[in-house]
Amino acid sequence: MKKKIGLIIGMSLATILLTGCDGTVTRDIRHAGFTLSNNEFVCSELMPIGESSEPNDKILFMNETYAITENGNLYDISLSQSYSNNQNCKKINFEQDIIAYMDSSILKGEDNKYYYAPGTNNTTPLTEVTANDSNYQLYTLLLGNENVKKVITVDSNAGIYYVLENDGVVYQYTITRQDYSAPYTLVSKEPVYDKEKYGEIVDFNYAGDSTTTYIKTNTEIYHMQKTNEEECTKYADVECKYTMKKDETLTKYYKEEPKILYYGSSILITTYQKEFTPIA
Repeated sequence: MKKKIGLIIGMSLATILLTGCDGTVTRDIRHAGFTLSNNEFVCSELMPIGESSEPNDKILFMNETYAITENGNLYDISLSQSYSNNQNCKKINFEQDIIAYMDSSILKGEDNKYYYAPGTNNTTPLTEVTANDSNYQLYTLLLGNENVKKVITVDSNAGIYYVLENDGVVYQYTITRQDYSAPYTLVSKEPVYDKEKYGEIVDFNYAGDSTTTYIKTNTEIYHMQKTNEEECTKYADVECKYTMKKDETLTKYYKEEPKILYYGSSILITTYQKEFTPIA
């Protein structure tokens, strides 16, 4: 009987400690510039199982519509309402593993063909992109290199794209063509975010001078932060200025338990199923 009472007390204390820890993480992430959602993210296939601190398949990219994992799998995502499986995710049965992607609209399969991503407007998701698409040659130029992992369009009119390659460096590709009937040509490739300054980069996003511009390594999270936040928030005629800087709070919970499961431009999810959205 005493053993049973001791076990119950121990479990209760553990629950209290975990709840308190989760509350501390939530508070710290909110102070780091995020809003806590009323929704919880329930997805057994992408969350850590049991005592393991790592899920079976890590999220590589995620938005409100779909997710790509490091193993190349695709999942439908519904953040505000669960599916009939009582989860916020549902695996998509697609015959190709995804090995690269451009923005959130074009996927590259292991067959080296291109596919429209889920949620893409005016196209049928996961159908093959053919030469009939006016941007097919552009996709081929940007995603055709086997070293390319991710492409972000910076300025399509100026032909500027940021590209993450397997060496952990983000490059600026500058692409031009003489006219609409001429082929695209890569005219320059220069490092934008390199390993010497940030370490080996595993993910990034670029949205100009915005807190949603970020860099992730395996151990650290950097994002654009305001250098004059107090003044530009207070005065209408003071323009906010930004710099890329390591976020100490996010980096802490990127490595420690309970920790950040996924951090992206539009959502942050913790291993205890809390959802956060960044404050602009």
